[in-house]
Amino acid sequence: MNKQFLLMALFTVGIVVPAWSQEVNHFNRPVGKCDPSTSHCVSTIVFSSSRDHANLRPIDALARSEIYRISLNDDGTPNIDTLTRLTENAVGVYGLFGGNIMAKLSPDGKKIVFDSNRDRTPSEPLNTSDLFLMKADGRNQTRLTRGSSATWSPNGKYIAFHASASGNTCPVSVPPPLPGISGCPIKLDGGAATWDSDIFIMRVPDDENDFVEPPINITNTPWYIEDDADWSPDGTQIVFTRHPVTDLTPETGPFGGTLLVSNRTEICKLTLATLNVECVTSNDQEERAPAWSPDGKKIAYMCRNYPFNPRFEICVMNADGTGQTQLTNNAVLDATPTWSPDGQRLVFANGPTMQAQLWIMRADGTDKTQIVIPPIVPGASPGANVDPGWGQLWVGGRGRH
Repeated sequence: MNKQFLLMALFTVGIVVPAWSQEVNHFNRPVGKCDPSTSHCVSTIVFSSSRDHANLRPIDALARSEIYRISLNDDGTPNIDTLTRLTENAVGVYGLFGGNIMAKLSPDGKKIVFDSNRDRTPSEPLNTSDLFLMKADGRNQTRLTRGSSATWSPNGKYIAFHASASGNTCPVSVPPPLPGISGCPIKLDGGAATWDSDIFIMRVPDDENDFVEPPINITNTPWYIEDDADWSPDGTQIVFTRHPVTDLTPETGPFGGTLLVSNRTEICKLTLATLNVECVTSNDQEERAPAWSPDGKKIAYMCRNYPFNPRFEICVMNADGTGQTQLTNNAVLDATPTWSPDGQRLVFANGPTMQAQLWIMRADGTDKTQIVIPPIVPGASPGANVDPGWGQLWVGGRGRH
């Protein structure tokens, strides 16, 4: 589909720039967005945790991850009393248990979109993901579409995400190596892109009885693998990562195992009104998981300069790609940064994948503090706590939760 016809298709289904931009009322306040000044929402982090399955092998526990949320006190410290499990390892249509990851709160603080592999077929890879929608308390879980790593439009009416352009069912149970197979994930990670991954957008149903409209491919680039979309705060752009299909090199990791390295992965921005794409990085580093700051001026992301540093760190840059700065310098993985609603801090996962924990730091990389999530059974493993998404939870007119 060429650009002209794609823009016409977006217009036909009602997806035009005013629809996904943030609307305001006569007080110039965002409509439908959780606003702490009116005392009806509270700063909240949603995340994935394997703590419920500490009796399993760490890799099996991670595959059975659940979605949790935890709210923060006025001083920015986590309120453990608000720690709430939202999913219950639902069994999918083929009788398989699902792992639940990559949760994101809607702008109005009332809904959560997340990944789950519960509806994969028994012959598909374990990390085959579908997107699900639920209320912020975990009720009314509804499958939306095949895809992963969703981001909300500022008005909460649409999501963007990555998915297979072909929509093919992967014919093998293990992600295949280069040259890959359309519809199959490129690696074993949860939410991994497929060998034909593009960026899509779709309208979010108003309720569980609403019609689910098919998603629209807005990049359609068979020569690139594209993933990790994030919507700009003003609604006009989507940032994502892309690299050539041929640019995935297996390397032996520093502690054994295999790393898939792509030093040509760049961060790009798509302008929705024109569908023009501009890549704002061009270097020998591997960039992943870009996240806009709430004011739209900065982008935080994962950065790796292989082979000098085989582990990802957290970096930040201006939205135009200038001022690239590394914020962390650790011997273990730092992953998936997300901004606080006020833009003053970042939350991220730190540690080996199967033991990682959540940390908060200031936007300049100082004052790193771990969010201590206690194990379910005292003395047992706390599990891995990963994939944080920071937003506002709607809690009613008087701010109780």
